[in-house]
Amino acid sequence: MQTITPNKIYELLTTISDKLDHIEAEVHEIKKEIGLEVRPEYIEKLNEIESEPDIAFDSMKDFDKHFVT
Repeated sequence: MQTITPNKIYELLTTISDKLDHIEAEVHEIKKEIGLEVRPEYIEKLNEIESEPDIAFDSMKDFDKHFVT
């Protein structure tokens, strides 16, 4: 059986604290990379697109008529 001393506890807590600091730094970097905020203009545009009626096409010819001409 291993004896647990205050020094051992301190070492373990220091190791855990260092690992936590590293994780927090990584999370901060990831947040900077992906960006957490979406511009309001983008949300408005998505809402406009979502409110448009769905269009179904029976064939590629109908699809082409709608978008090409």
